[in-house]
Amino acid sequence: AVAAAAAAAATAVETPQNASTQKSEEEPEEIQAGQPSVDRDPSTLAQKVAQDFRRPQLVEPTADFIINRQDFGMFGGLRPGEKFAVNKAIVARGRAKQKCGDSADVVYSWNGPCWLKGCTNIAVLCQKGQKSPDDPTPNQDNYFVLQLDTVGIYGVCDGHGPFGHLVSFRLVQTLPHFLTANKHFGQDWASAMKEAFLSAQQDLLDFGSKHGINLEASGAAGSMLVFDGPCVHIAHIGDAGALVASWNRHQSRLICSTKDHKPQDPEERMRLEAAGSEVREVDPEHFRIYQAGSVFPGLTMSRAFGDTACAGVLQEPSYQKLFMQPEDEFYAIIASDGIWEFIDYEKAVELSAKKLRLKGPIETLGFLTQASRKRWAYCCGDYCDDITAVLIQWNAKDKSDDNYRVTIAAP
Repeated sequence: AVAAAAAAAATAVETPQNASTQKSEEEPEEIQAGQPSVDRDPSTLAQKVAQDFRRPQLVEPTADFIINRQDFGMFGGLRPGEKFAVNKAIVARGRAKQKCGDSADVVYSWNGPCWLKGCTNIAVLCQKGQKSPDDPTPNQDNYFVLQLDTVGIYGVCDGHGPFGHLVSFRLVQTLPHFLTANKHFGQDWASAMKEAFLSAQQDLLDFGSKHGINLEASGAAGSMLVFDGPCVHIAHIGDAGALVASWNRHQSRLICSTKDHKPQDPEERMRLEAAGSEVREVDPEHFRIYQAGSVFPGLTMSRAFGDTACAGVLQEPSYQKLFMQPEDEFYAIIASDGIWEFIDYEKAVELSAKKLRLKGPIETLGFLTQASRKRWAYCCGDYCDDITAVLIQWNAKDKSDDNYRVTIAAP
């Protein structure tokens, strides 16, 4: 039902619940009288998740973060009962036209100003993993795609912990909001992106306090990419990585990539231990962060949204930029650890560059996801992380009248 709704008007919205309006932060939250006591104080993760979905302020898009001047905006919606490999629900807004895609794909396209000589083709794939056969959590990954005039903004948030799905859902709304509202927007991207990350963290803390969400061991890694010709700007925390590469048939190569924030890195470890946290090697070359003298929480990344239990965990992103020419055949992949756990950046380019050239972005993401899932099965059996990837292909050879196109696997 989500994929069938049009996204023609700037204020139009698709939600997993097909709601006609969105919740504002000012609306009161109520727990109905007579609700069973087990739901008031849930004792199992399944009960906690079920309770979340009875609270619209947690699981429906927030009207306060709508960016009305966008040409197109999209992120993933929340819905209960998702099963392994199911595609995430879609929330889309803007003036883009929805078209029929191949097989089960949903396609949005529009014509707009562009710094490049060719088209921009974007693909998104966001699928539920499997932590156990009876895993009660929804897909904890999420993503966002936003186009404002010639500026493209893309991101992936990889949630973790009992409330990781709520964290990532909040972040894919707040990060674009705080970025576009920042005084440095369009001028000083490094400052704008840094301040957007810090503002999103503060909002998350306020949100958790207001709604009783324990963020001690729940959080998210996050990566954001901004294209504002001639520059590509990347900011990230944690292990939701990003790469930029060339898909040119004569020069397919990795151009730049992010580096995960890990507790074993000397500078990261020094900061964590100075703040009072402990960094321990739990397996060869595998380190986790704990409260002093405790076995809690065992965080694997030194920078993350949320994750308030460990002192020294930062939300300040690493930042880098690169320059493009108007005709450069470049592409970017932003993905959760579901992709990067067993596929490094060089291998990802080896798997994707030719496929992108011949088959396009959505088939390339499907191929990359299959390759990743096979590696998960080989190494981890039935366990598989959630998998999310956003691929942006610049200067695509598209014969359409529109020069922007977004394709996403339908829910």
